[in-house]
Amino acid sequence: MNDDIVGIRFVEAGPISYCSPEGLDLGVGDYVVVRTDRGERLGWIVISADQVIAGTLPSGPRSVVDRIADGEDVQAWENSKARAKEDHGRAQALAARNDSRVRVASVAYDLSGSIGEVTFTAPERIEYRWLEQQLADLLEVDLSVSQVGDRDRAKAVGAIDVCGREACCSSWMTEFPSISIKMAKDQDLAPNPSKISGVCGRLLCCLSFEVEAYRELRGDLPKVGKRVTTPAGRAKVLSVNSLKQMVRLRFDETGQVVEISADDLRQQYGTVVRPEELEPVIEEPLRRRDRQLRDSFVGVLSPIERPVAPRVIEVVGLAIDTEVDATDVDAIADGGTDPDGTPRKRRRRGRRGGRGRNRTNADGTVNESPDAEGETFEGSED
Repeated sequence: MNDDIVGIRFVEAGPISYCSPEGLDLGVGDYVVVRTDRGERLGWIVISADQVIAGTLPSGPRSVVDRIADGEDVQAWENSKARAKEDHGRAQALAARNDSRVRVASVAYDLSGSIGEVTFTAPERIEYRWLEQQLADLLEVDLSVSQVGDRDRAKAVGAIDVCGREACCSSWMTEFPSISIKMAKDQDLAPNPSKISGVCGRLLCCLSFEVEAYRELRGDLPKVGKRVTTPAGRAKVLSVNSLKQMVRLRFDETGQVVEISADDLRQQYGTVVRPEELEPVIEEPLRRRDRQLRDSFVGVLSPIERPVAPRVIEVVGLAIDTEVDATDVDAIADGGTDPDGTPRKRRRRGRRGGRGRNRTNADGTVNESPDAEGETFEGSED
């Protein structure tokens, strides 16, 4: 806390000057007269002594509050503003006769009216000593002249901006923010100078008000023009709507344009959807492995289950219901395998007990086979 410092403003939306109150008990809103190196100036308290934060004060000599303003001081201040408004036109006429590039921005006087200040703008830096001499003779004051920028001129004039309201710089802004065309792009604004420029001809100061909110909404979404890879193929980011949280993609192979929500894209970005430059690092090894597996693939063996059919087997007059695999039943019927799956040679009819061999009946008689006639067996006698 600094009990001997107060903040004073001399111009609406102007910079704050820290002055010494010289023992005066001053509060916010009090009008005071301050002694400066350019005469006496009337201002009002915007920061009281108990509101000043240590470490935020600028270094260097400080002006001193001379007194609390009275009615005469306020009337003199009003008269100086009216005179400055009238002399503004005279100064502009004189400048235009000598150099058409010069535009007078502001004219101001001290309370006594003997000291004045004039600011002007020009497309480039110019020598203005001639302007200072001629204006001092015209206005008959101790005059100082300085060249300022287009924004300072709009602030001093108090222009109405494209939104229909008084310009922010002349109503409440004390400093000019740094503006770039990138701020307009981050807010999805077309880079059209007529749409994003103020009455001063420079980029709108309000472009800096919401740019951080737009950047937060955009987050880590891919930028416009970025190329990505998806399961459906490669695509290009056409647009990103930060307010609606929608992203438009155009696929290279089909030319189809699709819209995907920003939340869905955030969940998939880096896994299913990747930047194209990551393809040689991440996706190419996976494709190489898939190709190797595909080239070495032979086939897939799938088990086949055959239906089980119930069969009835008679054993010594006893009927037994059992479920036997159809393959085993067929094999048993054909004589190919045993019920336990053991292969068995099919019994073939041959000479022994079969065709071509004589048979003996129960009464002792022999039935000769027709095929046996004329055959000779090894070990038999003719």
